[in-house]
Amino acid sequence: MLRLVLFLATVVALAMGFSWLADRPGDIAIDWLGYHIETNVFFATILLAFVILLALIMWSLAQHIWKSPASVGQFFQRRRQSHGLEALSSGMIAISAGDRDQAVRYAQQARKALPNEPLTHLLRAQAAQLAGDKAISRRIFEAMLGAPDTEQLGLRGLFLEAVREGEEEAALQFAQRAVKLNPKLEWATTSLFELQCKRSNWQGALETLAIAKRFGHVEKAIAERRRAVLLSAQAQALEDTNPEAALNLAL
Repeated sequence: MLRLVLFLATVVALAMGFSWLADRPGDIAIDWLGYHIETNVFFATILLAFVILLALIMWSLAQHIWKSPASVGQFFQRRRQSHGLEALSSGMIAISAGDRDQAVRYAQQARKALPNEPLTHLLRAQAAQLAGDKAISRRIFEAMLGAPDTEQLGLRGLFLEAVREGEEEAALQFAQRAVKLNPKLEWATTSLFELQCKRSNWQGALETLAIAKRFGHVEKAIAERRRAVLLSAQAQALEDTNPEAALNLAL
């Protein structure tokens, strides 16, 4: 509505201006470099307005030409992102379905379209796992550790790889690093707690249990029961060497 009012006001102002000029005739004479030009004020005004309009059109056209490479680049970038997102979606579906060939193909497409997308790294690693290429999957997960937005994904991937390969020490280190990085990760605290218990690291297990309790990974009653079990295990370990400490722990 406001634009319509402004447009009508502009048209009325121009009409009144041209009417005012028509009622006040006059002549303009120009002598320059041997040329002599004579015209009336009304025609000169019309000509000036036309020149200004032409200049504005030329300026707009020049801006469009100047910006066109960027516009073309943005178009292809949006198209590449669209193809990349489609490849990611199809690749995740292929991973879930266990379709190795499709997963690898979509992972390659996603890498070309969205090479820096965290989900692309995850898709490539999982596709390599599905294809049985453990070296590539591990290398991708290790590369993910170098970026803050993918470090947690990389740690979980490396932890699962270590568990599959029976590398208990490596799995323990990855779980410890994950808990230190983000104690809200339930898989990390749970896995670290289990590994510490398996190694009879009762003090470490108590500390991890406290973290799990604080962040709600385990119910309070369960946490208290587990704490009692860990304290009893500590007491048994000290029973022969430090009976007094063992008694205190048992109590």
